[in-house]
Amino acid sequence: MYENEQELRLRVYTDDEWPQVRKKTLCREKIQFAQTSYPIVFDYKGMERDDRPGKKKTDRVELYTARIQRVVHMPRARKVRNRYFYFIVDDCSLERSFHDNKIPDMFYNIQVMNGRGGKMDMTFEHLPADEDGIGFLLLLNLLLSGLLTLLLFYRLAKSIGGDVHVAVVVVMAACACNGLSALCELVHRQSFSSNGVGSFSADCLSSHFEALSDSMVSLILLSIGAGWTLPADVVGGGLGKDAVVGKFFQGVKNPAGSLLELISSMGGSGDIKGGIVALAIIAVHAGLAQWGRTFDDDFDTYHALEHPPGRALMTLRFALGLVFVTGVGSVRSGGRCPPSLMSFLTRFALVGLSYFASLPGVSMFIGSALPYHLRHQALHWGASMVQACSLLSLTWLFIGNENSSAYHRLSKVGKSKEGDMTADLSTKTNIGSAGSARPTMWRFGKTKIRLD
Repeated sequence: MYENEQELRLRVYTDDEWPQVRKKTLCREKIQFAQTSYPIVFDYKGMERDDRPGKKKTDRVELYTARIQRVVHMPRARKVRNRYFYFIVDDCSLERSFHDNKIPDMFYNIQVMNGRGGKMDMTFEHLPADEDGIGFLLLLNLLLSGLLTLLLFYRLAKSIGGDVHVAVVVVMAACACNGLSALCELVHRQSFSSNGVGSFSADCLSSHFEALSDSMVSLILLSIGAGWTLPADVVGGGLGKDAVVGKFFQGVKNPAGSLLELISSMGGSGDIKGGIVALAIIAVHAGLAQWGRTFDDDFDTYHALEHPPGRALMTLRFALGLVFVTGVGSVRSGGRCPPSLMSFLTRFALVGLSYFASLPGVSMFIGSALPYHLRHQALHWGASMVQACSLLSLTWLFIGNENSSAYHRLSKVGKSKEGDMTADLSTKTNIGSAGSARPTMWRFGKTKIRLD
C-alpha cells in the first residue's frame, strides 16, 4: 500500500518544456511545466506471495492496484514537426519529509493509444496514425505479387518436360518475396493492433523478404544490361576487361552459371566473379535490412532516410544505377547489335535507370518536402509503386511473345538452344565475348533450366 497518495500524480510533458524540466532540481519546480496531471488512487485487491529478496515462501504482501484511463488531448504545436511526449509518475511530498525504508516498490505500465473521433464517440487503437492506409497498400502488394507469381508459375508449368530460362525463375522468386514481405507485415500489423507490440519476427521477415526482392530485381537488371540472355554476337565489348567496371560486367553476364560454377568449384580455378557479385549484392541488401532493424522496433523502416542504413541503401541503389547505364552502353557500342535492339536497349536503359534512381529521388523529396508525420506513409507508397512497376516490367520482359519487342525476338529466354539439350552441370560452353567456360543449363528431372 502506498501510504499517502494524495500527491501521487501522472504528468505529461512535451519536448518544448522538457529541457527546462531537466534543469530544475525540485519536484515542485518541475511540475510547473506539465501539460496535464492526473491523480493516482490505489485500491486494495488482496494478498499475494512476497517475491522480494530475503522473503520466505510463506510471506505474503498486500496488493494494491491503481488504474488511470484518461483521454489526453495533446496541445497543437506552433509548427508541424516530429514531437515527443514524456509521461512521469511523481510524488512531490517526498521531498518535504524523510521517507527512508517506507516507500514501497511500484511497478507500472503506461499504454499510449491513438484516439479517433470526437469526445462523445472517441475510439482507441494501438496502430499509430501514420499507419493509416498502409494496410490497404499491403493488400494491393500481396494481390499484385501473387498474381504475377501465379502467372510466372503457369509459364514454368507449361515448360515442364521442356526447357525454361532461369531468369523466369528468378523473377518469379522476386515476385514471391515481395508478396511474402507484404503478408508478414500484415501479420505484424494485425498483432500490433491487438496488443500494441506486434510480432518482431514477422516484421523482421518482412524487411528481409523485401530486401531479397530488391536484390534480385537489381541483379536481373544489371545482368541483362551486361548482355545476359542475348546472343554472343550482339553482346558489347566496349568495356575493357581490365577496367574495374569491365571486370564487374564480365562477372554478371551469366550470374546463374557463375553461381553454379562457384558452388561446384568450391573456390577452385573456375570463373566465379558473377557468383561472387550475385552473393555480394544479396548479402549487402540483407545486411542493410538487419542494420535497419536496430533503429525502429515498431514497423519496417527499410527504405527510410531517417537512419544510416536507409541512406546507405539509397546510395547503393544510385551507384548500381550508374554501373547499369555503363553496362548497357557497352552492349550497344560493341558487337553487331541490330538497330531494333539498339532502340530497345536505349529504352531499357531509361527504364532500368528510373528504377535505380527513382527510390533515392522519392526518398529525398519526401524527406525534404513533407512533414515528419507524413513521411512514413508517403515512402511506403512510393517504394511500393517503384517495386510494382519493376516487377510488372520484368514479368512482361520474360513472358512476352516474340512480337512484343526486339528483345523478345533475339533473347535466349524464349528460345530453345540449338544443339544438344541433354547437357547437365558438367557441360560448359563459351558464353558471350568474355569466353568464360560456365554451365549452360541445369537438369531438374525432365525439365532443363537454361542458364546462358
